[in-house]
Amino acid sequence: MKKILVPTDFSECAKASEKYAEFLAKKTGAELLYLHIIHTPVDWSKLTKDQEHLFPEIMESIAKAKESLKSRIKAAESMGITAAKLLIFNNTNEKIHRYAEDENIDLVVMGSHGQYGFRDHIIGTNTYSMLRRSKMPVVVVKKEMENPKLETLVFATNFQSEMGKSFERIEHLAEELKVKLHILYVNTPNNFKGTYDIINQGKSFLKEYSNYNYDIHIVDSLSVERGIIQFLEHGEYDGIAAITEGKSDFAQYFSPSVTENLISMSNKPIISLKASGK
Repeated sequence: MKKILVPTDFSECAKASEKYAEFLAKKTGAELLYLHIIHTPVDWSKLTKDQEHLFPEIMESIAKAKESLKSRIKAAESMGITAAKLLIFNNTNEKIHRYAEDENIDLVVMGSHGQYGFRDHIIGTNTYSMLRRSKMPVVVVKKEMENPKLETLVFATNFQSEMGKSFERIEHLAEELKVKLHILYVNTPNNFKGTYDIINQGKSFLKEYSNYNYDIHIVDSLSVERGIIQFLEHGEYDGIAAITEGKSDFAQYFSPSVTENLISMSNKPIISLKASGK
């Protein structure tokens, strides 16, 4: 974990993700990069200094953004975090994931309102886009935490071989974040299995793809999301790891909508990772 990106628009929602990103940077020793995008009516990079003065409102926004980013870097450095800023002038609809790839980011931290409703409006257009497009893990934070903690993560899996490579990535990420994984199987009516069948399948899966020994937790529930939330309510867990994208039965654990529903239903940070090969 060398570089963490936190996009910010300086709102209260973004403040929560900033604080959590600072916590993760301090925990892992990673560099923290604050990203702010200013949408301009023209290609700002091609303007002369005289032409820039034709857009006084944009110039004011740039000045405020630079000051806000400077204050955040100063605050992060006071906590012993290596920090930098990336201020983008953009007159297109290019998405944040492009900048994350260009900067060789290992982890992205973003905020969400996290309420039920239209996904791209409530979750946030940028966050929604990152969940579906980002090649690197995305942490979605719903509210600011006074004393952030990340020592345990709940990860739900169906123990199918197609999930093996993704599980290996989740396990590696857990190592990078220095957290303990709790493996959960949610037994739903549409894919119901006997307890011992699940345990045997889980042991075979973990033997092939895992580097560690895990207890297998099983919850019966009407949906994967409800099962995860119910499990969280009966233990001390600090976050959820989720895989997005998939097909057929695989999709019940890999569907983007599962991750989005979890964001709506839980106040815990959600770490989303795209399925391997996607």
